[in-house]
Amino acid sequence: MTKRSKDRRGYRKISVQVPIGEKKIAGWPVSGDDLKPIKNLDGRPSKRIREEGSRGYFKDAQGYWRRTDTNIDVDFDNLCAATHGHIRRSIISDVEFEIFHDRIPDWVHMAGVEPESRVTKAQFEKLIAGSASERVLHKFIYLQDVQGLLTNVQRTSAQVSQVIGEFYGILNDCAPYLYSINETVGLRSSVGAETSLLHAHLETIFVRMRSLLDYAVKISLEAERDDIDYSKIVKLKGGSRQYGDKKSLTMNERAGTLFVKDELIWTICSIRDRIVHDGHLDISARLYESFKRNRLVERFVLIPDMAEGRFEVFKNRSNFYGRDHKINHDLPRIYDDFFQRMLNTIGALHDLYALKRLR
Repeated sequence: MTKRSKDRRGYRKISVQVPIGEKKIAGWPVSGDDLKPIKNLDGRPSKRIREEGSRGYFKDAQGYWRRTDTNIDVDFDNLCAATHGHIRRSIISDVEFEIFHDRIPDWVHMAGVEPESRVTKAQFEKLIAGSASERVLHKFIYLQDVQGLLTNVQRTSAQVSQVIGEFYGILNDCAPYLYSINETVGLRSSVGAETSLLHAHLETIFVRMRSLLDYAVKISLEAERDDIDYSKIVKLKGGSRQYGDKKSLTMNERAGTLFVKDELIWTICSIRDRIVHDGHLDISARLYESFKRNRLVERFVLIPDMAEGRFEVFKNRSNFYGRDHKINHDLPRIYDDFFQRMLNTIGALHDLYALKRLR
């Protein structure tokens, strides 16, 4: 912002006004456009963090959703970046990388992977056929494919983090129904466009977390394989594998990883399966609002009763709500537990690849 004025000699001068200090939440710069930027678990936004360590969501200055109490997503990205390096050094030595990296054509890195590449499947096959004896080329192709698995883990985890933020953004800021003053009493429920979108975000979160379980198995199978023949194109061992194939892993059932199928994993799998096979988590897709003295005191979303990670079912009835399971209160804990185990799982792969470094 600039300010024009004249000095006492009549000369026009221009001064630049620099903003003093930038608003920050939990160490992240934020825009000042939202008067209540903190999106809380109870669906009531606030100007600032209610108390130290409380869980809430907000958008930083670049529009990314952040947590008020943790940076576990940033820690995860940093670990993945280090793991990418160890994967490379386990497949291509530093000497090979220095000699050949700049000579490798772009199609090795991009064809069949990135939309920027205009190479067709038939063209790719011809390019491969023309390099049948290129061991180093095959190494770079395999490197791209393995690192692609880890990149997909990163992208999917980032999607989960951002969709959770969007879920709480809608929960806190939506206006599902325009109440008269006489209607803002007791417990109300509503359905509509915003509540449908709210539930769609919730369902996406569990579907994508379930995808991460598959990816964890795929990349772990690559990390555990030995004696790779680079005289031909290397097919990913875990390319078509899914979470149920974790029994093939040496680290299967390792404590603290995603490969222990306990209540957390059962919960994610059960919710995902219901969404995929039944088409919805809650057929009503409702949002509940609680009022006291004509003021909103809570918003929440219910999901059907579960026990030990499985839905409670009797004959044809599978949507019981006697436990009042408010998923908006439980979602951050599920996320934290899941991503801590993601950190442990990728950390184990990080260490395994580090041991396989080529000299």
